[in-house]
Amino acid sequence: MKKQEFLNELAAALHNLPREERYRTLSYYDELIDDRMEDGQNEEEAVSGLGDPESVAREILGEEEEETPVSTGTGRRVWVIVLLVLGFPLWGSLLLTGLCLLLTLYILLFVPVIVLVGLALGFLAAALLGMVGTPFLVLDVGILSGGLPAGLFQLGMAVALLGLSVLSAVGLYYTTKGIVRVSKWIWRWLWRSLTKKGRVLV
Repeated sequence: MKKQEFLNELAAALHNLPREERYRTLSYYDELIDDRMEDGQNEEEAVSGLGDPESVAREILGEEEEETPVSTGTGRRVWVIVLLVLGFPLWGSLLLTGLCLLLTLYILLFVPVIVLVGLALGFLAAALLGMVGTPFLVLDVGILSGGLPAGLFQLGMAVALLGLSVLSAVGLYYTTKGIVRVSKWIWRWLWRSLTKKGRVLV
């Protein structure tokens, strides 16, 4: 069975769910199949490993029914709100600390990119200055009084710097690709930690 066929059948089986719940659930299974395919499975294997759409839908709807009596208890909701308000100094500071750590992690992830951009541009600027300045150096020193060897040396250094600039640019490309993948993995991990089968835990 193809991914789209599985998702269509699952959507039809979950027609009793509210639209927002259904959308989050389908998004979760869409990502789950994509992850399995990234791990090396083909589309049919990734889909078949989840079971048939009817069984998956029954499991999801069964969980919904089990959660309903708890979530509709007015007394429990009142206590949860009271505890959230009273515990705000604790959980608010923990939440702020977590957000600061996440921001720090993202900044650290992009430090190599900033360094490689600086290196690539610095080497390129130095190479261009060396190439442009070579004729002036030769004329200033004089061809017969050692200007030609000095000019050739400067030109060689400029070419070497140009090569370093190209290497830095290649490193920047692969580093950026890796950082984007790590960043996507972090967001997926966070999403799965805060949700259960695509539905936010309450």
